[in-house]
Amino acid sequence: MARLSELGVDFQHWCFACGQLNPGGLRLDFEVARDRAEARYTALQRHQGYDGLLHGGVVTALLDEAMGWAIFHQGIWGVTARIGVTFRQPVPIGEELRVVGEITRDRGRVIETHGTVERAVDGAVLAEAEATFLRMPDGRRRELERRYAGTEGAFTRVREAVENEEHAREHGRT
Repeated sequence: MARLSELGVDFQHWCFACGQLNPGGLRLDFEVARDRAEARYTALQRHQGYDGLLHGGVVTALLDEAMGWAIFHQGIWGVTARIGVTFRQPVPIGEELRVVGEITRDRGRVIETHGTVERAVDGAVLAEAEATFLRMPDGRRRELERRYAGTEGAFTRVREAVENEEHAREHGRT
């Protein structure tokens, strides 16, 4: 998988989930493959709900961000239209989590995704979600591309890294 921060994707912004400037944020750093994004995260006490447990809204933010990066790293600018979360088990503070987002269906303007929050040590699914993303209209996409200058070059490097990994896998070299 290709790590976004190593390929020049700029995270020097205030996004709650992936921005590095937000001192209260999650500061997620994703690895990506075709139609998939994955990050590791250890829940912090400042993000808890009940004692020792991650707040459900933060769990939802983790899922939303992972599913969003599954489409976004491919240069697709989209917004969440709908998200439904199922909480399977409480999500503990202080344990490493694996957060995964995957595209399940691309219908043009509408992209359907699935995400999971898993305990890293044993893969137990703690929460999962289904979400629908809408591609942004061209005008808004161009506005955001200007705001986050350099994204096209970074996304080109990400696409090349993903393609190289797939090529190596197809030829038995992982």
